[in-house]
Amino acid sequence: MRFSTKIAAAVLASIPQALGVRLFVGTTSGPIITIDFNGASVSQISTDSNASPAPTWQTLVGSSLLVSTNEGPWNGQGSVVSYTIGSTGQLTKISSQNGLNGLLHASVSPAGNFVAAAAYNGHGVVVYPLSSGGVLSSVSQQFTYNTPTGPVPSRQDGSHPHQVIFDPTGKFLFANDLGSDLIRIYSVNSGGLTEYTTVTAPAGSGPRHGIFVETDAGTIYYLIGEIGNTIMTYKVSYPSGGISLTAFQQFSSYGSSTVPARTPQPTAAEIQVSPDKKFAYVSNRGDVSFSGNPGQDSISAWKINSDGTLQFLQLLKAGGSTPRHFSIDPSGQYVAVALQYTNQIAFFRRDSTTGLWPDTPVATWSSPTGPVCVQWLSGLGTTTTTTTSTTTTTKTTTAQTTTPVRTMTTTTTTTTTSVRPTTTTTTTTTPVRTTTTTTAAQPVQSQWGQCGGVGWTGPTACVSGTTCNALNPYYSQCL
Repeated sequence: MRFSTKIAAAVLASIPQALGVRLFVGTTSGPIITIDFNGASVSQISTDSNASPAPTWQTLVGSSLLVSTNEGPWNGQGSVVSYTIGSTGQLTKISSQNGLNGLLHASVSPAGNFVAAAAYNGHGVVVYPLSSGGVLSSVSQQFTYNTPTGPVPSRQDGSHPHQVIFDPTGKFLFANDLGSDLIRIYSVNSGGLTEYTTVTAPAGSGPRHGIFVETDAGTIYYLIGEIGNTIMTYKVSYPSGGISLTAFQQFSSYGSSTVPARTPQPTAAEIQVSPDKKFAYVSNRGDVSFSGNPGQDSISAWKINSDGTLQFLQLLKAGGSTPRHFSIDPSGQYVAVALQYTNQIAFFRRDSTTGLWPDTPVATWSSPTGPVCVQWLSGLGTTTTTTTSTTTTTKTTTAQTTTPVRTMTTTTTTTTTSVRPTTTTTTTTTPVRTTTTTTAAQPVQSQWGQCGGVGWTGPTACVSGTTCNALNPYYSQCL
């Protein structure tokens, strides 16, 4: 996105016009599909099968690189695949590397130099070096676990990491382990990870996916328990350069509603937060909370208070069966829901004031079997002409993208921080080891390197030919 802005004395009028955007859909049946959504209809752009047979998670790095996991055949070897994203959204494979079986989630390090992936059936976390050109190297680190396990034998027969997510500072990685009722925390070093500590989640909760949110009260980590259908909230602090979690709330993923009694039991899946950080949403699978022919599963809506506490609003229709994943476009206007067993993507128009959406989607798209991940390449943006009393500001969106370009301030400092495990007021944090990290004096960042975001204290200057682009409030990258 390119735009010019002049500060105006007063804004008198604003005229928006919606633009179409690309999304990527990962499936359990083989392909990754690129689709276009314009606010009212959906069309397919292209399809790729290089991450087959089960490309169930896609991670976007800016607007030109996509990393996909491949779970592999059940109890078979998984892999990670990198792609360039073309001008129309088509994918071109760059590289792939094999790994543990059941690779179902991946995150790219803040520096852009490695990929961490969660291996559900492989009982561990693996690390792949990543070049500035998006080329993956073979596994450089592998952490596997066989103890402890949770109290639900049918689901917790071993360690089952389900998600890996970097904290807002980029200095730590969380791996939510469904089988062990643990958050496994790693410290991030120049080339990979070091085991740091574990935080114990409620027994039988089955930690699945989490998300960090910056509030007036500080950093909050919201964690979904798949087995227990729970939402667990933690206050995150950084004593002496380390990291500590303090649990302070726990809810049913159904809020004040009763968890439906069904066999098999319903299971919570995804958590997302609106771009303005005012609302949170959690999907429930197999609950059929809304009757009809066919019935529909639910997504619970929550208000995020200024102190980080959650307030239940209501259950919303998911649009069909088994919303394993859903996502909100960066402008906050639309929600795309991947309905695994309905084989559809449902698009809802979201009310940014109430945080709710109507029962009927504005559009649906019939997917190949098993859509389980849907990611927006950009927001459904606006072209806005603003008239003021003293000047005219024109904002022009190009290439159908609305990712804001943020001016970053470069500050040259050298800081050495002692990082050590700490014990919180709760009994959930168990120190593992002591490490020391050094924040270097502001080097110029290469392409794909992080250059800003909430809590970021590292380099903000990019090499010639690239600029610092704000991808979200927590992460900016040299692109």
